Amino acid sequence: MRKYHYEWKSYSLLITPAVIFVIILQFYPLAYSFYLSFQEWSLTSSQTPQGFNYFKNYGDILNDEVFHRAVSNSVIITSVSVFFQMIFGVGLAYLTIGSSWQLRLVRTILIIPMVIAPVAAGTLWRMLLNSRSGLFNYILNEFGVIGPQWLSSQNWAIISVILLDIWQATPFVLLVALAGISSIPQEFKESASIDGANKFQSFIKIDIPILTPLLLIVFLFRFMDSLLNMDSVYSLTFGGPGYGTYTLTFYIYTLGLRNFNFGDASAASWIFMFFSIIFIAIIFVLHKRTEV
Repeated sequence: MRKYHYEWKSYSLLITPAVIFVIILQFYPLAYSFYLSFQEWSLTSSQTPQGFNYFKNYGDILNDEVFHRAVSNSVIITSVSVFFQMIFGVGLAYLTIGSSWQLRLVRTILIIPMVIAPVAAGTLWRMLLNSRSGLFNYILNEFGVIGPQWLSSQNWAIISVILLDIWQATPFVLLVALAGISSIPQEFKESASIDGANKFQSFIKIDIPILTPLLLIVFLFRFMDSLLNMDSVYSLTFGGPGYGTYTLTFYIYTLGLRNFNFGDASAASWIFMFFSIIFIAIIFVLHKRTEV
């Protein structure tokens, strides 16, 4: 018992600095932002919060048409991009699985977009999608097709953001799917083949059930990362044209760091966090059921 007490005291001394560090960097900012979400504070009119206004900030955000547009854009961009990321990532994983040097080279090329900084990727795509001198419209014109106004039309601007997100994030799904496929015991497939199952039946009956828990976690990571992504929108469209590509993160950034309205920005952040927690809980429930 004395030895246990000594070890516990030693470990507590070791982890105390790390715990303090986490509290300072994580919990204090969260607590302070929650406090600010009930404060009337715009840095353009005052250097300090002006007092509690209860739920006024939350009401203002929920009644803001720009917030509604940002929610709609975020749901569309995230849902469409993550759907195609999962499809393309898993498909490419099956196409490139193997140990030959050609397949290793192809996989290396495919993961290059993932290691490019989002701001650099957005800047690159802004040049590629330029309606007058961009490579995309140049190629389309070579085939006799008039290229669209990628970044000047609200619909095409959303499509541009989706394409950029798919291009940059699909390699992550590819790598995780490759690891999952490689971990499937070959004995299962050999047994299925002996029983007369073809490759498609083996994929449906063996691969999908085994990969589903893994893919749900990948889907969660990609969905949350796509929702939080602001760098690409900032560097590609800057939320435009108009509010055409405003996302939740860009909306919060605009409130807090462009309009300096910290009260409303904090309230919007907590609304975003609340719905994110609900979504994460749903995914974990589904993941738990797939494991049973």
